[in-house]
Amino acid sequence: MRTSSRKLPSSLKKYFWDCDFDSLTLEKYGKFIVERILSYGNLHDIKWLFAHMEENQIRDTVLASRRLDKKTLNYWKTFFEKG
Repeated sequence: MRTSSRKLPSSLKKYFWDCDFDSLTLEKYGKFIVERILSYGNLHDIKWLFAHMEENQIRDTVLASRRLDKKTLNYWKTFFEKG
């Protein structure tokens, strides 16, 4: 398990405008963080996410998500089906 309780990099702060960024950790808020980064993140941010979380955790979050918009959800479902 690669999830970490370390703070998120400051480059991700722009995606969490509506919450206390300093209190976010992958361990505690992993699903929320995955959804935000997959919805709004750029390639660098998505690479960071995959480097710090297990792919199966990210996939499971996508498949169970009710927060991802339809377009984002379909993209990531297709991504994980081909992998």
